[in-house]
Amino acid sequence: MLHRSIRCPERASKDMTTRPLMTFVAIPSSVAIVTLGLCLGMTAPASAQTSPTSPSAEQAPQESEETSDREADEEGRQTEEGNRPSDRKLSDRIKSVQRKVFLKKHRFELYPHFGIDLNDAFYAHLVVGGSVGFHVVDSLSLEGRFGYVLDSIEQEPIRFVRQEAGGLPERPPRFELHGELDVLWAPIYGKVSLFGEGILHFDTYIAVGGGVFKTDEGVAPAANFGIGQRVFINDWLVVRAEIRDYLFPDTRNNESDLQNLLMVNLSISAFLPTSFDYDYQ
Repeated sequence: MLHRSIRCPERASKDMTTRPLMTFVAIPSSVAIVTLGLCLGMTAPASAQTSPTSPSAEQAPQESEETSDREADEEGRQTEEGNRPSDRKLSDRIKSVQRKVFLKKHRFELYPHFGIDLNDAFYAHLVVGGSVGFHVVDSLSLEGRFGYVLDSIEQEPIRFVRQEAGGLPERPPRFELHGELDVLWAPIYGKVSLFGEGILHFDTYIAVGGGVFKTDEGVAPAANFGIGQRVFINDWLVVRAEIRDYLFPDTRNNESDLQNLLMVNLSISAFLPTSFDYDYQ
């Protein structure tokens, strides 16, 4: 039987710390082999702990995935913030003129009107009349109108001249009626606040037309131009105010002259159909 002396490294180290010297013991070969196996088994975990798989090699794919997720989240957040109303341009969020509350396109406008002249030196003419218009587009319309002088009131200067100076013309011009066909263009649409309690919508139009004027001397061709404004009350009711200047030739006392009659008119008009469908443009 062989006798060998076997020494376990770990146990040896422990023994060396506790004993100054190590005594070698003779043991049988089979026991030595078993003892050697136990020593190797005890040292294997230590070696395994010293050489594990590199942490950086295992974490690299995971860190790459996390980085991609963060970048995707950041892009999504920037897109969402860019779509918020507060981040859009002010001009994209607030329009200077928002949608109209009243549309006139392809609608008829009917109204009576009441007027008085402003510049006749001899008479104040009270005029009543009516008009029918058709709006080709929202800003352009064709209109036919007529007016009849309900009464002619003598002005104070004519009474003074007749009584004191005796210089009154034999037959001063007396306006009787008129009729014309006009073109109206409304380039301005807006709104105004009423002391913070409400909002009125309006448009401003320019009128140009031609027709006839009848005075006490007969019928004469006439032209007119003017400016006016509509104030929209609801979907079909409108208040109108305008001022027009009528030009016509007049011949009396063997003299011919170009007369002009400045008139202011007020009216309430109705639109047909009484409703409309709003189309975004």
